[in-house]
Amino acid sequence: MNTTMNFSQNQIKNFSLFSILLKAYFSTWAVTRIGNIHAMNIMGIFLFILIFYFYIKTPNCRLRVYLDNKQVSLKSRIFSVSNSPAFLTGFFSFLLSTSYLAGSYHTIIHDVNNSLFKIVLLFSTWIGLYFLLEQILFFLSYFLFYKIEKEKNSWVYNPTSLPMFNTLNILLEKNSNKLPLLCFFLCIIVRVPFFLYSYPGIMTPDSINQIEQILGMKPFSNHHPWVHTMIMSFFYHLGSLFTENINLAFAFYTAFQIIFIALTASYLIFILSKYTKNKLLLLLLILSYAFLPYHSVMAICIWKDVMFSGTVLLFSTTLFHLLMIQKENKILNGRIMIKENFLYYLLYFISGVLFCLLRSNGWYAFLITVPFLLLSFGKSKKLMYPLHLFILLLVLFIKGPVMDHYQVKQPDFVESLSIPLQQVGRVIAKNHVLTQEEWELLNNIMDTRYVGQLYTEFISDPMKELVRAGNPSHLEEHKAEYLKLWISLGLRYPATYLEAYLEQTKGFYSPSTIYSVAEVDGIIDNDTGLSREYLLRGKVIVKVREILIKLQEIFPIYGALWSMGSLFWGILILLYLQLSKRYYLSSESKASSEDYDISFNSLPTIQIVTLWLPSIAIIGTLLLATPVATEFRYAYHLAYCLPLYLGIVWSKCNHSG
Repeated sequence: MNTTMNFSQNQIKNFSLFSILLKAYFSTWAVTRIGNIHAMNIMGIFLFILIFYFYIKTPNCRLRVYLDNKQVSLKSRIFSVSNSPAFLTGFFSFLLSTSYLAGSYHTIIHDVNNSLFKIVLLFSTWIGLYFLLEQILFFLSYFLFYKIEKEKNSWVYNPTSLPMFNTLNILLEKNSNKLPLLCFFLCIIVRVPFFLYSYPGIMTPDSINQIEQILGMKPFSNHHPWVHTMIMSFFYHLGSLFTENINLAFAFYTAFQIIFIALTASYLIFILSKYTKNKLLLLLLILSYAFLPYHSVMAICIWKDVMFSGTVLLFSTTLFHLLMIQKENKILNGRIMIKENFLYYLLYFISGVLFCLLRSNGWYAFLITVPFLLLSFGKSKKLMYPLHLFILLLVLFIKGPVMDHYQVKQPDFVESLSIPLQQVGRVIAKNHVLTQEEWELLNNIMDTRYVGQLYTEFISDPMKELVRAGNPSHLEEHKAEYLKLWISLGLRYPATYLEAYLEQTKGFYSPSTIYSVAEVDGIIDNDTGLSREYLLRGKVIVKVREILIKLQEIFPIYGALWSMGSLFWGILILLYLQLSKRYYLSSESKASSEDYDISFNSLPTIQIVTLWLPSIAIIGTLLLATPVATEFRYAYHLAYCLPLYLGIVWSKCNHSG
C-alpha cells in the first residue's frame, strides 16, 4: 500500500496535475462521444473521475520505477531509437485510435451540422482516444511484465497458486499428451448436433455455385477458388461410391471440413504444449475452440473461408514451431533437420500452397509475407529458401498450366474493382457535379440512372453487377481512361472517396461496427437436388441455437469475440505486448532465471513480426479489394488464429523445453 502511495506521489511530482486533468478530460470527451452519452448526463462526471483516477494510479514509461529495490530510469533504457516501447506504444495507440475513429465518425458528429465543429469534434475525440489507449497499453505491459513479476505467488500471475487450480493443473500436466486429443474430440462432439440440425450442411449462393460446377451444370471458375471446388468434388465423388443420395454424398465434404478444422485446432494445442507448462491456458484455448458457437456454425458452412482459416492456423503454427527449432540451435545441418522434423516441413509446404490457393487474396498475402519469411529463416536458408521457392512455383503451376488445362475461367476484371466502383458510385449517388465528358465515359460502361437506387455503402455487388449488365469489355479496353477518371474525381471529391472507402472496409478494423454473425442457416433453393434434412429437430433445439447465437449481443467482453474489428485489435495488441515484453525482459539481467522462457523472448523483432504477419496481411489485402464490409467469414481466420498469439504472449515464463 505504501509503495502504491509513493508511486502515485512520484507520478504527480513528475507530471503536473493540470496535464493529467487535461488528458483525463479529453479522454472523457472521447468516451462520451463514442458512447453517445450526452454532455448533460451526470455519467460524464463519473467517467471523468474514473479516468482521472486511472491516470493517477497507472504508471507511465516516462516515470521512474523501482525495480529490485533499485531506482532505475526507464528513460535511459527504453528511449533509444532502436529499443523503445514508448515508440511502440505511440505507434499502436495511433493505429488503434485512428481505426476506431474511422468506424465511428458518424456517431461522433451525428448531432453537429457545422463543418468546423465536426472537425473540432473529430480531432478532440481522436486526441482523447489516443491518450486513453496509450495509457491502457502502458498499463497492460507494465502490469503483465513488471508488476506481477514481483508477485510470483499471485493468483493473477500464477493461477495454480490457488488450491483448486493447482489440482487441476497437476492433473492436466500428468495428461498433457492427451490435451490435443481432448481438443479434437471435444470439437467433433460439440459440432455433431449442429451438423445433424443443418444436415447435410449450410449452403449459400456461393456454395451452390461451386456445387453446380462439380455436377457439370456450370463451367469451372476460379471466382470461388477452383482448388477448393476440387477438394469438395473429391469428397463428393468419394461419397458417391457408397451412396446415390446426393445429400449424403456431399455430407462427406462437410464431415471432412469438421474434422479438418478440429485437427488444426488440436495441432495448435500440441505445439503450444511443447513450450508452456501452463496447462490451464491450453484448457482455456480448447474450451474456446469447442464452445464458441460460431466455430460450430462455421464448421458446417460450405465456404472456402472455413478451410482457408484452418489452413492459416496450420501454416502460422508450423511457422512458429520452425522458428523455435531454428532458435534452439537444433539445426546442425540440412539432413539432420529434415530427418528429425520432416513432418513439420511437409506441413509447412502443404499449408503454404493451400494458403495461396484457397482464397484469391491469400496469394497476395503470402507474397507480402515471403520477404519477412526469408529474413526470419536466415540461419536455415539452405533449406527454407528452396522450400519457399517450391511453394511459389507449385502455386504458379496450378494457377497457370493446370487451370488452363481444365479450362478454368478466371474472375473478371470488374471483380477487382470493388473499392474504385464504390467510390465513383458514391460520387454519383451524392449528386456531385460531373462534366459531360465524365458522364459519357461512365454511361459507356453502365446505366448511371440506376446508381442512386443500387449504390449500397457496405457492399459493392450492386455496382459490380451494374457494370456487368452494361459494357464491362469497354472498361477493360480503356483502362487508362477510366483510371484517369477515377483519379480526377478523387481529387475533386476526396471526402466522398474517403467516406466510400471507410464504409466499405470499416468492419475489418473498427470494433464499433455492428452486424450479424453466424445467423446463416439452411440451404437456398437450387436445381442440384440438394435439400435440407432435419436429422435433429424440435422447438427446443431451435431455441437453444438461437440463444447461443444471440448471447453475444447481451454480454460485454464475450460479445467482442464476435467482432472482426475487436479480434483484429486483439491480435494487434498481442503483437504490441510480445514486442514490448521483449524489451522489458531484455532490459533486465534475468537470463539466468529458470522461470524465464528465453527462447520466446529472445526471438529477433523481425521473427516476432513475421509470426503475426500472415493474419495481418490477409486483412491488409481485404482493405484493398473487399466486396463487403461486414462479412465475418472473410476475417474468420482472426478468430481461429487468436489462440495461437495468446498462447505465445502468455507463455512468458513457462518454457518446458
